[in-house]
Amino acid sequence: YIEEMTGKKIDLVELKGDETKNIPFYIMNNYKIWKGKLFEKEVLLMEKNSPEHTTPLQYQKQMRLVEKKLQHLVVFLLPEMKPYDRNRLIQKQVNFIIENKQMFIPQLLIDVKDYGGVTLQSTFLQPAAQTMVLYQLQKQNLNGLKYKQIAKQLNYSYLTISRAVENLYRFGICKTEGSKEKTIVFEINNKELWEKTLPIMRTPVKKTVFINEILPDNLVFKTNINALTYYTNLNDDGINYYAIKNTGFTKLKKEEKIKNTSNYDGDYIVELWRYDPSILTETNYVDPLSLYLVYKDSEDERIEMALEQIINDYKW
Repeated sequence: YIEEMTGKKIDLVELKGDETKNIPFYIMNNYKIWKGKLFEKEVLLMEKNSPEHTTPLQYQKQMRLVEKKLQHLVVFLLPEMKPYDRNRLIQKQVNFIIENKQMFIPQLLIDVKDYGGVTLQSTFLQPAAQTMVLYQLQKQNLNGLKYKQIAKQLNYSYLTISRAVENLYRFGICKTEGSKEKTIVFEINNKELWEKTLPIMRTPVKKTVFINEILPDNLVFKTNINALTYYTNLNDDGINYYAIKNTGFTKLKKEEKIKNTSNYDGDYIVELWRYDPSILTETNYVDPLSLYLVYKDSEDERIEMALEQIINDYKW
């Protein structure tokens, strides 16, 4: 099934003895573990051989544990399950293969579904991976830093950074050094890094809404025309535009600090971002390179001139 879907042959060897000594008994009792290479990446295929029910959360915990112990990407080989359970595995970013049904390995950019067998590979960097590139370009050199150090500085989990680095590696953006405590290495200068990643970076804006409430200053940053006016010679239009991380906005709504949102009208226009704008700026304006990504597909001549000014004035 793997060969049929990917066009890549995978040779597998079952892990036994000392190779599995660090894996808890309850896992070894429920799985056979196979080792092989897929798209030049070493992977561990965990074949479930027990009828015991396992929840998506348990799969996620087991995947993380084995990945940590054996330092390889883990993919579950699972029996048929209901679409609802498959969707929950996807939501938790659990790598899995169900023969003749679905192959979901986001770290290798693979998502093959049973409706027509079409491969849908991501053409963009993950939000955390994009944040890392923009941080490298605008805030601090990440070369030589350990994953834990990067996670702390960018306020992400260790696992998220690990997967972001894997995402960058798959696109040929970086390499890693070390074994137990890996470090990241960008081998090209910042200008080349920007030019290489620009086609695979996308707008940070997930959605735009209108609200009437004033949001906390520490959570929002001026964006859109307001920020373009700050960085370039473009004139402001007098409307207040703010950017906030999508999850932060959701939290404010749950706390009822935001009563109503509209798609058409309100005192403030709010961009809900895929990553936290505060990570990349020292001012109350969003960072210039993320702003560029917001507008990079604009056909407005004034906007195009402003974007040119941002790049031409930028100190690489």
